Amino acid sequence: MVVVLKQLLITQLMLYAVIIAFLAYLGVGDIAIYISLIILVYLVTIVTAHPLPPGMRRVSTVITVVLVAIFLYFAIIRILEILGVPVL
Repeated sequence: MVVVLKQLLITQLMLYAVIIAFLAYLGVGDIAIYISLIILVYLVTIVTAHPLPPGMRRVSTVITVVLVAIFLYFAIIRILEILGVPVL
């Protein structure tokens, strides 16, 4: 189990670094884009890292719910901006 978690952490860190470096290279200054892509990487890597230990699975589920809520918030804000609806 420890090997799976170490591999998961290393994979996530490498992907985060690549995404952040690439977005910085492109000159992206919107923090919402960074956060959204990091959330997507987290979700994809967690889903593909099975089996997680039972305690880790519960923690992962809680983190996933919070991150999906944050992702949806940013997505809804973007959609409203595209539709021309004033956003706070």
